Amino acid sequence: MNAQDRALTEQNSLFGGMDFSAVEYMLEHSTLRELAAGETLLQPELANHNLYLILEGELRVQLVGQAMLEHVTIAAGECAGEISLVDGKNPSALVVAAKPTRVLAVPHDTVWSMVDQSHEVARNLLAIIAGRMRNDNSALITSHNKRKQFEHQATVDTLTGVHNRRWMNEAFPRVLHRCAIDKVPSVVMVIDIDHFKRVNDTHGHLVGDVALKTMANVMSVNLRPHDLLVRYGGEEFAILLPDTRIEEAKSIAERLRTMVAANELHSGDLIFSITISIGIAAAKPEGKFEDFFGEADRALYRAKESGRNRVEVAT
Repeated sequence: MNAQDRALTEQNSLFGGMDFSAVEYMLEHSTLRELAAGETLLQPELANHNLYLILEGELRVQLVGQAMLEHVTIAAGECAGEISLVDGKNPSALVVAAKPTRVLAVPHDTVWSMVDQSHEVARNLLAIIAGRMRNDNSALITSHNKRKQFEHQATVDTLTGVHNRRWMNEAFPRVLHRCAIDKVPSVVMVIDIDHFKRVNDTHGHLVGDVALKTMANVMSVNLRPHDLLVRYGGEEFAILLPDTRIEEAKSIAERLRTMVAANELHSGDLIFSITISIGIAAAKPEGKFEDFFGEADRALYRAKESGRNRVEVAT
């Protein structure tokens, strides 16, 4: 080992805070490896028998799954392969050179001899492993938070902030099934903004967006905590009212219709109002969500044919 490589090895985290000369002689069976950019150092299919001290360059750790995901990078002065070396199992990730990299491969037996010889080496190795585990935990937490964020984005309508059709298709049948098991009534409600195309054509889509957001807010505020509200189409919303009879559902629908009509909408200097039509249908224990939704939708169509700004109950 030349003087430059010795200096680089001494700077490795494995020998931090100790007299390197006390264990230097034990590295005589270690070998230098030069990796080209993209060359593999460790892979899950092959057992690992070395601790790799990175002298120059950089390694990239990739998690192996349905897609290759970059997990972390390891720079000069750090180690690679310590987990698989300690537990005797194959590496759990693919480790490749991010750029031309030089490593010192320290054999398994040499690592344990240095641990027996030096408390500092043992302490540093434990610190390296603990740091790797801590980083992995942080990565898992970050990954979990991102997944939850993506799930939220996939099921929430970005304009109005209420849930979307994708969420409805999963949540509504599940809640209806629970109501059937508990033998409690439930009602499906379908809502449509009257003449919404006219609002967009007359005032523009930004004003239409204000109408949608205001309507969603009015309904959210005036529904009960256990009611389910979604925007499933352009100006179309749906509500599921668990543990609710049709008479109570009609009263709720009338209240929503009245409050939307009475609410003033503001967009710049423009002040206007909208009305809604609502169709409602009682859910039956033996039926399917699509059937109840269809009944409510047909009731909504009758409400529109009858002059709009009204509530119709499925017969």
